[in-house]
Amino acid sequence: MKIVFPHSHLITSARDVEFRQGDTKHPEPVLVPEYPWEGVLTYLYGSVVKTAIYRMWYQANGIYVGYARSRDGIHWHKPLISRSKSGQTNTGATVTLAHGDGALCADAKPTERSKSNVVFDLHMPSMIHDPDDRERPYKLFGYSDTGYCAAFSSDGIHFTPAAGNPVIPLIKFPAPSGGKTWFSDVAPVFHDKRAGKYVSHVKTYQAGRDGRVRRCVGYAESADFSQWSAAETVWAPGDDEDRLAQIRGFNWADFYGLCGFNYGDGYLGMLWLFFIDHEIERGTHEGKIEVYLASSPDGRKWKRFSDTPLIPLNPSGWDSGMITTANLPVFDREKILLYYGGANMSHGVGEPGNPYDESIHRFKVGLTTLRRDGFVYAWSRSGCLQTKALQCRSGLIRINADCTKGRILVAVMREGRRIKTFELAGVNVLGRRFYTGTTGEIVLNVTIENARLCSLEII
Repeated sequence: MKIVFPHSHLITSARDVEFRQGDTKHPEPVLVPEYPWEGVLTYLYGSVVKTAIYRMWYQANGIYVGYARSRDGIHWHKPLISRSKSGQTNTGATVTLAHGDGALCADAKPTERSKSNVVFDLHMPSMIHDPDDRERPYKLFGYSDTGYCAAFSSDGIHFTPAAGNPVIPLIKFPAPSGGKTWFSDVAPVFHDKRAGKYVSHVKTYQAGRDGRVRRCVGYAESADFSQWSAAETVWAPGDDEDRLAQIRGFNWADFYGLCGFNYGDGYLGMLWLFFIDHEIERGTHEGKIEVYLASSPDGRKWKRFSDTPLIPLNPSGWDSGMITTANLPVFDREKILLYYGGANMSHGVGEPGNPYDESIHRFKVGLTTLRRDGFVYAWSRSGCLQTKALQCRSGLIRINADCTKGRILVAVMREGRRIKTFELAGVNVLGRRFYTGTTGEIVLNVTIENARLCSLEII
């Protein structure tokens, strides 16, 4: 039984304890545009999965699903794979952005004319890897001009579209003031293993009190990845999000996307918060996007965990304009890997009157990390946690904590009597084991003094 924060039914009380968000750092990009069909855009929207190697499905040029692989998760190779005939066209000598901004790259090399690393044509793809499904372990979900489509693969490279595509019809939202119709496109997917279903946080729209159209977080679910429920809005931006936008010099904020996932006894999500300056008369909105941590006890009622971004924009970096994430984190042995797309341009670039500058504008893929179990940690100057009565089968407990500036005391209790106390002080440990000297039902009293407790496991 493992306790991670902020949601755990195994904790009965927490006195003078704060739950704080883990820290990330700005890295250098790990994947950049190289080929003609990528244009200036290689970004996540997309997915990273770890099997025997790391595999990435990313958005190339806004309309292609590119494929890359890596042995270490840092150095990536884009294998040139002959493209299938499932509705895809061969890569031409030049490409044009979806916004119609003209050719961006020179002619392809002769060996690249009939091959590419493109495995499918979809916008904003999410990949689910189900290793227990031997026939179609790779499940792809994304947006097209007909709605949301699914596809299946045995190897993650060759895909068969779902027979019923689009599995969710195109969602349109006419603006109340007239003149514009907004289309849902973002729809990150995850496999909710606790509930035994697939969930997509489909972007939806609502009209605010002032008639302004707002991007919201929607919810659709499926038992088989082929038959999906209609999308419904479960979270709309409000005054708190607008306050954050105005602090940053913008006018309001929308929810551009939410990448949810199971975590502990609840759910966490990477919220793409869109800070908006203004609406473009014949286009979208001008503004910037950065990523915040969200939490939910049930997968439907969400809130932002903190006013501090989980992955902030870097004012002078390659990721200074927009940040969007892979649909899921990668949980490695010692770290949580957060792959994300970063742009050095704002959301309105590419609209009429504000074209891409081919010499400087880029969307790249970066990697930032958290320590294992480090999305949220328990911190206190001098506080304590108490667990329920728990079954300790092997007599072991395991602790992930940073006590470099303080200490943590773990008292093992049975029937109100203290059996043993363990102390961690002046150390930073990922999985320190302690032997309790007993098996059966125990209660843990954990004292935290100027330290970070990331997780506690009873084995």
